[in-house]
Amino acid sequence: MPATVALLTEGTYPLHTGGVSVWCDQLVSGLSHIDFHVVALSGLDSQVRCDLPPNVRQVSVVPLWASLPVRRPPRGARLAFREIYERLLSAMMSDAPEAAVAFGLALHDLSHFARRHDLNAALSEPDNAQLVLSVWRSHATTLGLTAGALRSSPSIPLPSVADALDASMWLSHLLRPLAGVIPECDVTHAVSNGLSVLPAIAAKSVYGTPFILTEHGVYLRERFLSPPSEYLAPGTRAFLLRFYTHLTRTAYRLADIISPASNFNTRWQLHFGADPRKLRPVYNGIDPALFGVGESEPAQPTVAWVGRVDPIKDLDTLIRAHALIQHRLPEAQLRMFGPIPLGNEGYERSCRQLIHDLGLDAAAHFEGRVPSVAQAYQSGHVVALSSISEGFPYSVIEAMATGRPMIATDVGGVREAVGDTGIVVPPRDPRAFAEACETLLRDDTLRRTLSLRARERVLTLFTVQHCLQAYRAMYRDLLARTHVTGLPVAVGG
Repeated sequence: MPATVALLTEGTYPLHTGGVSVWCDQLVSGLSHIDFHVVALSGLDSQVRCDLPPNVRQVSVVPLWASLPVRRPPRGARLAFREIYERLLSAMMSDAPEAAVAFGLALHDLSHFARRHDLNAALSEPDNAQLVLSVWRSHATTLGLTAGALRSSPSIPLPSVADALDASMWLSHLLRPLAGVIPECDVTHAVSNGLSVLPAIAAKSVYGTPFILTEHGVYLRERFLSPPSEYLAPGTRAFLLRFYTHLTRTAYRLADIISPASNFNTRWQLHFGADPRKLRPVYNGIDPALFGVGESEPAQPTVAWVGRVDPIKDLDTLIRAHALIQHRLPEAQLRMFGPIPLGNEGYERSCRQLIHDLGLDAAAHFEGRVPSVAQAYQSGHVVALSSISEGFPYSVIEAMATGRPMIATDVGGVREAVGDTGIVVPPRDPRAFAEACETLLRDDTLRRTLSLRARERVLTLFTVQHCLQAYRAMYRDLLARTHVTGLPVAVGG
């Protein structure tokens, strides 16, 4: 029988296209000798939008924010849950070095609880908010005072009752993956840190299944970078950051193999407790045949941008940079291609308003999705990436494969991807971005030299075959380890 892998995703494959979904499709399509069961965490959405190859045998969607019918657990189950839940909260609120192990043990026990009782019903108990308030208040004044404290854990204020109610509500949704489907597969593979590791932790707790953790971006870093929300009080945000921090540490400790998409990611992983012996970096790859070199350049000096319209892409900086370029190259154009994810409509409107306020209505354009992403890259003399956070972005290596040099911010693995084939600038610096764009738009010789280097770099380092060979070897290693040694060590070990 074929080996079976549970692929665990959050907000991506197979419910959404682009980005990490491209990587997932490459993996499952390229490893056709393996059967995949996809467990997809989503907000409310459950519609599969990706074309699935035949070796994807099943898709289980876990809608984190859908309404669920719940029935109050019996008294014995409520008492058992309360004891575990209190341990989880105490571990979250502790800066002691042993808190990470305690947090993992609590998740282990919740995983087993969910096999016997309705975990979602227990998480929805009204009394949970009072317990959150009590534990939070008892720890908030002593954080950071423990010898050997984990200084990288975020500080947290004394809570209000509203904070505790919100925090309890959030946990009731964020912990839902522990109650969902846990496939009995040979290996589980979480394609990001964060919530998608919860089914992997549950499978390891219940069945002893080994798991791989792949990080494209740094999940925890992006949680810290997320802008404050009017719907999330500062106290609740701090509480959630502690949850994500402890979950991140637990995932690094329990994963059998950690596969960062860049060396930038490894620094974060080591800082938060990853064992260096587990690390196997693998760069993302593409099929260069799908991204041919453009034979011609636009008539006007043009900067192209391709991606999803999202605050983390920092289009504000890109637009402000283009206003500076316009002062020196009045004919320059900025063309932006890509979808607007649900919930980001307000950000897109603010970008359009900024374009108008800067007098760029005739020079900067949102053009939505395009049939050919390669043509989108080729629509510019250069391709821009202005993000404040990235992993190892496909847009960079795709643009390089089409022979377009990059002007990109120095975030994540971008510098590793670009190498000496483009210009890397600090994030959130419109002037540096504008100067880099102007340099390449004006200097035809330099631009063409970098174009040739970019294509060659992709062919040498960033093909999909390199990526598939690496993951084929990882699966083989874990399958051999399981068959020889039996069950892995316990979650609390």
